[in-house]
Amino acid sequence: MSPLLYKNNVSPPSRTVMMVADILGLDLNMEELNPMLQEQATPEFTKKNPMRTIPILEEEGFNLADSHAIILYLFDKNGKAEHECFYPCDKRKRATVNQRLFFDCGVLFPRLKTIMGPIYGGRLTELSRSMIRNVDDAYRILETYLSHTLYLADDVITLADICILTTISTLHGLHPIDGKVYPKLKQWYTNMSQQEYCKRINESGSQQHVDVLKKLMKNNKNKSKL
Repeated sequence: MSPLLYKNNVSPPSRTVMMVADILGLDLNMEELNPMLQEQATPEFTKKNPMRTIPILEEEGFNLADSHAIILYLFDKNGKAEHECFYPCDKRKRATVNQRLFFDCGVLFPRLKTIMGPIYGGRLTELSRSMIRNVDDAYRILETYLSHTLYLADDVITLADICILTTISTLHGLHPIDGKVYPKLKQWYTNMSQQEYCKRINESGSQQHVDVLKKLMKNNKNKSKL
């Protein structure tokens, strides 16, 4: 039986796993969870994932959360020689990919969460100066990474690019990448967005995520005037 992925298309981490599964040619069963309704926080799902986040991979009684852990597991289990470029065997190249993945989960995505949290909580009407500074700082770091290689960890697309793209897609929609300040990052974003699996899996969910966040900020602003 195929593994089951609990996901939501609006969720950047969900789209990361979906794109990696697509690259590996995996036929995952998928079930939608609505984080707005806290469906991932029910007692049933809290047992599967105490962090109460999505996505969650379930396979024959084995449950795994966090998109970074999930994609590494899927590659360890299902990766073939033709996929080696995405997660290279060379120890230094793999270490670089891992570092970029840790950057996403430890720096980049948390900066997005500091924006999403108060938006969903009804408190944020526009990005604050400190939020913008933090996003620009992340863009600066990524620009520096790209001064060494064509993509974030190598001269070819790796898991790091796929993972970071889904986070950047939302950040770029809220605070666009300035191509004059971050030309390499802007070109990288364009190149990644043109990949077939990114167009098919990431594009619509990313746009929907940005639209939802902007709509909620507008609603929050209207409420604050009452």
